[in-house]
Amino acid sequence: MERLKAQSENNSLLSNIRLLKKIDRSSLRDQVLTSIRNAIIIGKLKASDKISEIELSEQLGVSRTPVREAIRTLELHGFIEVHPKNGTYIASFDLEELKDGLHVRVALEELALKQALERMNSQDWGRHCDHLASLIQSMFAAADELDPVADIELDMKFHTLMMDAAQNRILSRSWKLSGASNFIWSLEHVLYPHTKNELREHAKRHLSLLEVLRGRNLKTCQNALRHHILRKINDIQIVETEQDPQKV
Repeated sequence: MERLKAQSENNSLLSNIRLLKKIDRSSLRDQVLTSIRNAIIIGKLKASDKISEIELSEQLGVSRTPVREAIRTLELHGFIEVHPKNGTYIASFDLEELKDGLHVRVALEELALKQALERMNSQDWGRHCDHLASLIQSMFAAADELDPVADIELDMKFHTLMMDAAQNRILSRSWKLSGASNFIWSLEHVLYPHTKNELREHAKRHLSLLEVLRGRNLKTCQNALRHHILRKINDIQIVETEQDPQKV
């Protein structure tokens, strides 16, 4: 009898223990990844800076394992370059590469837009545009709070949502695997100052695009989307001229 009672108490104790949630190690990795990425976006870690796993782990107060995992992910996404015999560096962006990335973005996003308009009825498209509008309002809030990290994340969500609206898993996967979305944050960081006025102008550009998208005219929408993305090539050329006046 005593033995059954003890077993029942043990079972009760185990039942209580199972109520505790498992520690989510992936959340620590994600926090480390976000911290390093945000430091790059706001310029605490600058292009071509050499970084160390040991120093990063000490600054973040974590082991080297989540730092190493974060670096691998950031390398895959183009934030970081790893040179086996020379060290790990914050990626420095080649302006010609940025231009190529913009043209890839246009090709993928125009296809996504075409398929989304074909596959969504007017009601679904309206809801989709309303979702985009909510992201734009958050962009304005980020501008008022002078939060460039939130602004860039919202920009990436805006264009990722447009890609996913096509309901084409292969296209969405291609968008992510190509790293095309990373040309959003890299260009915003390289080309534009993080001032309140510039951040508000960034939100206004998305609002202008959304106004055209609500009209559902494929050709007009594609033209507006192409202009929205490729206008940055002119801004890149301005940066090139500033870096090398002989190109004028």
